[in-house]
Amino acid sequence: MTVIRAVEIDLVDTLAVQVDDLPAHGSRPRGTLRRSAGSLETIETLRFSDMGYVDENHVPYVPIVTQAFDLDRGISLTSDALGGTSSFGSVTLINDGSLDALVASRTNDHLPIRILSGRKIFDRDRGIWQDPKRADLQPVFAGLGTLWQPGRRTLTVPLLGALSWLDVTMAGRIYGGTGRLDGDANVSGRVMPTLRGTACNITPVLIDAVNYVYQVSDAPAEISALYEGGFAGGIAFGGLVPDLYAQSPAPGTYQIQRGGTGTWIRLGTRPVYGITVDAVGSFPSGAAPQNVLDILRTMLLEDFVLPESYIDVQWPAQSPLAPWRAGWFWDGTETVTGQDVVRTLLSGLALSIVPTRSGTLRPVLLEAVDDLTASTLTLDATVITDIQSVSLDASLSPPTWRWRMGWQHNFTVQTAGSGLHPQAPADRQALIAAADRNEVWSDASLRMRWRLPNDPTPVVTALAFPEDAQTVADSHGRLWGLYRTLWAVTIPVELSWQVDLGDTITIQAPVPELANPCLGVVVAEHVRGGDATATLQILTLWTVPQDVDGGDFGPDIM
Repeated sequence: MTVIRAVEIDLVDTLAVQVDDLPAHGSRPRGTLRRSAGSLETIETLRFSDMGYVDENHVPYVPIVTQAFDLDRGISLTSDALGGTSSFGSVTLINDGSLDALVASRTNDHLPIRILSGRKIFDRDRGIWQDPKRADLQPVFAGLGTLWQPGRRTLTVPLLGALSWLDVTMAGRIYGGTGRLDGDANVSGRVMPTLRGTACNITPVLIDAVNYVYQVSDAPAEISALYEGGFAGGIAFGGLVPDLYAQSPAPGTYQIQRGGTGTWIRLGTRPVYGITVDAVGSFPSGAAPQNVLDILRTMLLEDFVLPESYIDVQWPAQSPLAPWRAGWFWDGTETVTGQDVVRTLLSGLALSIVPTRSGTLRPVLLEAVDDLTASTLTLDATVITDIQSVSLDASLSPPTWRWRMGWQHNFTVQTAGSGLHPQAPADRQALIAAADRNEVWSDASLRMRWRLPNDPTPVVTALAFPEDAQTVADSHGRLWGLYRTLWAVTIPVELSWQVDLGDTITIQAPVPELANPCLGVVVAEHVRGGDATATLQILTLWTVPQDVDGGDFGPDIM
């Protein structure tokens, strides 16, 4: 059998409709509409291979791939960036001049690219190599290609992970400055605020300084309390109204207008101190998820218009991995990308959005595991060709003796002084004086066993409740409160394709700490074109005790 690698690159042509001066008379009755709208773009798929390949439909994959791909991807392992992921690589093609016109006329900027692998089977009766079916090819990588990099006789296509779909900015609406709910001249050109989930003490955007109208979100939101200088009893709720401008609220009250296009409040009296609110935001569609992963998934689909086909089918089933209520507020003053939203909502939660080999996005929770059934692959001396210890980031090794996880982030810090209402209660003053409150996991014994154990700075999270922050802190303590090792394990490249980032595996090797079987998690992958091996970085999680009954598979594991 001979291993082949196939490359598919999708190019989008936005000039799919050819303009012609001659009308198509007689094609349909005059004045009737078309049954379906004409396509504004077409997709052309370029197909290449390294050994030559023709699928079952006689579609050829031109054999000009000289370097199938170089790929480096992994999960960030630092105390302040737990959960980040990255992916980089490239594909190199032979260019004898036949690709020059393609490079000059077609743009390959963040367009889909797929790398697949399979085996040719030798038919001894006929003395020929048979190509596998297209459906039998195994996906190795699916992501995006960036701008062409032509050489003298080559053409290189840089690779990005599927997470690079989220480099786009949030599709927010912009104030026109024409007045009323479109905002006055002070906010003209500014993006409307966005509130998703639960947020504390946010400052709504003043969009009409004459009528004291503020916008809380670009979607429906439930306002639980309104504060003037930290005092909630000064301005009373005047009810929900369909039109804030139909009638001015009574002095000392405020009214709310809420709908699919936003949530606004109008005051009946000019405020003396700053206005803030506690609120829970929904989505323009009316969806109101509270779980942090459900909020993120809905934001990707609605706020960033990510095609649902790029959301992994396992995502809904994995949302209960993090059943924590959360939320965040963006006031529209800064450009926000999908990557920013992922980092903000998942900061410090040990959650990663990982691009799979098929090009979809799925969440992965990094936590201590002691369940043998979680293992998806076993690596031992029969398949490991090389193994080396890799240093963990200095912020995680030596172990951490304390984790401080923030919760109920305060979006408007207000300290004692002229900016606070004189009747603001002491407990409210204490709450709004700090940006975050923290729940703590600690183990003082680590300070006696290690001379310089790590003590990470408090982590800002999107969590809304203390019990959830404590759960996350305890999970971090179980994982990083022990000495962990990171191993670079070299195995046959085809075997590496059976696992993905975040998968749990069993590993045993003739090196210290791996003499007994250990559970580990795949946190990085390094592949070089033309090599028969790949290197996985594996973080050890749990050493299997020798007296554990592994069931029917126990003898094989041990």
